[in-house]
Amino acid sequence: MTGSWDADIKLVYALDRSRSVAIDTIKNSDAFDVIANIRIGQSLMQIVSKCDLFVSVRNLSQSSALLSQKQSYALAPQSAPLNQQLIATFDAGWNADEGDVLEVIATFKVTAGVHQNYSLARSTPFIVSG
Repeated sequence: MTGSWDADIKLVYALDRSRSVAIDTIKNSDAFDVIANIRIGQSLMQIVSKCDLFVSVRNLSQSSALLSQKQSYALAPQSAPLNQQLIATFDAGWNADEGDVLEVIATFKVTAGVHQNYSLARSTPFIVSG
């Protein structure tokens, strides 16, 4: 559970573009989204200024980074915790081998004045189909 002064990624997973179901297999080169469910505690939310989401897709079979991106968001201080979904979109055109196993790694950074809070999460692995 996220404390009042903490920020956390509760869950990260890859979805097909219809956003109807989490991916367990994906066709090579198909577009997909990554959803990060985040939470920022009430005390930290009172002094926040921004947050960053760093998303990488690793090819576990080849021991390499396949895709990555960073997204930044301005935050307005409020006297309540924040629960939100952040979405990273990956367009078609990436390439992996059939049978490769992919995994999403996400890092969440919250900035509040001179203070920074980091959290990380990993998705369930998914497989590239032909």
